[in-house]
Amino acid sequence: MSSKSTLQALTDSHDEISASSNGFKWSRRLALKRAQEATVSQDILLFLIAFRILNAFSIKTFFQPDEYFQALEPAWQIAFGEGSGAWITWEWRHQLRPAIHPTIFAVVYWVCSSLATSLGLSPTYEADFLIAAPKIVQAIIAALGDYYTWKLAQKVYSRGSNEAWAALALTVSSPWQWFCSTRTFSNCFETTLTIIGLFLWPWHWSLSPTDEDRVDNNMLRLDKSQGNLYTKADELARLRCCLLLAATACVLRPTNLLIWMCLSCFTVFETPTKYPLKSFSRANPVAWLQLSSTKRECQVLVREIFFCGSLLLALSALVDRLYYQAWTFPSFRFLYFNIVQSLAVLYGKNDWHYYASQGYPLLLATFLPFAIHSLYRNLLSFRGSTTEEQPRPLTLSMKWQLTSVALLVTLILSFVSHKEVRFIYPVLPILHTLAAESFTAFFIPAISPASPYRNYWISYIKKAVLVALLAANAGIAIFATRYHQPAPLLVLEYLREQHEHYYLTQPPPLTHIAPADTTMTVGFLMPCHSTPWRSHLVHPGIKSWALGCEPPIGKEAIVRKTYVDEADQFYDHPTRFLAENLGRPPRSKGLFGSRVPQQGSSTVGLDKQAAWDGKPGNLVWPEYIVFFEQLERTMGGVLEGSAYDECWRGWNSWFHDDWRRRGDILVYCLRDKEKAEAKGKRTQKVMARQSGVKRAVSGLWR
Repeated sequence: MSSKSTLQALTDSHDEISASSNGFKWSRRLALKRAQEATVSQDILLFLIAFRILNAFSIKTFFQPDEYFQALEPAWQIAFGEGSGAWITWEWRHQLRPAIHPTIFAVVYWVCSSLATSLGLSPTYEADFLIAAPKIVQAIIAALGDYYTWKLAQKVYSRGSNEAWAALALTVSSPWQWFCSTRTFSNCFETTLTIIGLFLWPWHWSLSPTDEDRVDNNMLRLDKSQGNLYTKADELARLRCCLLLAATACVLRPTNLLIWMCLSCFTVFETPTKYPLKSFSRANPVAWLQLSSTKRECQVLVREIFFCGSLLLALSALVDRLYYQAWTFPSFRFLYFNIVQSLAVLYGKNDWHYYASQGYPLLLATFLPFAIHSLYRNLLSFRGSTTEEQPRPLTLSMKWQLTSVALLVTLILSFVSHKEVRFIYPVLPILHTLAAESFTAFFIPAISPASPYRNYWISYIKKAVLVALLAANAGIAIFATRYHQPAPLLVLEYLREQHEHYYLTQPPPLTHIAPADTTMTVGFLMPCHSTPWRSHLVHPGIKSWALGCEPPIGKEAIVRKTYVDEADQFYDHPTRFLAENLGRPPRSKGLFGSRVPQQGSSTVGLDKQAAWDGKPGNLVWPEYIVFFEQLERTMGGVLEGSAYDECWRGWNSWFHDDWRRRGDILVYCLRDKEKAEAKGKRTQKVMARQSGVKRAVSGLWR
């Protein structure tokens, strides 16, 4: 071998060693960067879980009955059986709701009850445990929604960007999120499923293919915007996870299908990234029907939508079969009852602009101007990012798609007569992600040392505005979760305490001594579902009835127009309703369980034929009557001279949109303070007598 060849070989060997060394260093730096990002992400997630658990336990107010009657009540029945006292509303009896969501909380109830039994917890502590457990589970679900809102913003704007951190700040400081995200609505679970699915969605497939695209083993394009941190991960696995989550959200709330239909169309067909509406007005609309994804990606997307959707439908059908004891399709029945028979209108009819004039302001609160500004920029006149650099094509495409989804879903749902803010709740993480850009552009130059304002006064004003916005959000959140309608929860806490104090402390019965009552009866003369039910009453010894509001199912259109439910019948003529359905109230002044009803009055106490827990039956005078302050004068006249006295009053609100729910909540009961003291003395005498009998018996054996 010549000296020249030897020198060349040594040079090549040195280059290989250098390249190998450089590759090792690069891999090490990449691994270190991944570890650092994983640590930050883990810390953020743990903080959000702790934050939302604190959030869940700080909520002391009532919002809407679906929080309990569409989730916790059926879950209670699944966990503890039909005789457990859960109130099952007409939607469940007519198979209008899927059972997947309550099944989650049913598992929670079963596990908690088993643990309480194993640990030997007292009924009081077990009740507290059963009330707290669903809050913790829902808090974790809400924290995952916050976390993936941040992750989606990172995907839109890039890792570590100010916009991504701003999106996290917006969702954490949102008063609506503080007020609603940790409540057990199916909409809250739907929102979390939606935002996780949006993070996993293959957004890069909506861009036209290029020669620089990398593909995985299934010939599916990888997201090159993630740089070297995004290796050849399995795109198919991510897509399947996304579609399974999306299918679950659609099973929970069929209207969630609108989000995924829009995104599927945007992914398959060409979408604009600049001046979309202006270009549409000048160009041929048919040009928009050109495919943006590859043929392979379109095939995979259609195939996986079919298989993942079929799998979730089969799972949902199986769960519904086990719950309803019959094969049924609740989503179809839901649409039939609410659209064909127009039963949803019975629960309220709103203006067409409700979501624009009230929905968005309630969801966004003080962040509304930033969301409007971002929506306008992204939809009509987007020219670039907040920096001087031109944004990535994927960023432009994602922002336009998210903007279109938020507006289209809101627009379509505006055509439905019955509207509620939580129906558009799934678009809130999208709005936070989009609003983060305008929020950052407005405030970052004023608060960041890296880009100080030349004008000191403008910087000072913007800082003051930021503090005012955050203070306003905190004030709204505290008011809504602590001071507006706390009484519906407090009154059930009071009733539980009464039951635990006077009914769970009974002495063991003797043959010659009649034990005191172990069942407590309660009647709620309020608009239907004004308080939670068994999920907060807990104890099976509390038997309760309430006014119903069943819709006219199966009735003709003429009958539906003139239909008046039980609660409305009561509020139309309260005195006459009570006289016809309950008779005269008891007039006796006996001790616990000792009462002599007047002639013509319904028996006070436990009646197996009474309408306990929403079941059909007769109304009877209970031991505790619960009603709003609006009825105080009427009930005072009806109960005048009876055995009932006011025994509890709880603050509820300064104002309410329903006149029937205005004022405090009052409890009238047959057990006043003197009776309670007398009952306590009676219990002590019984215990002393039992102790004497035991000593006498033991003396005989000796």
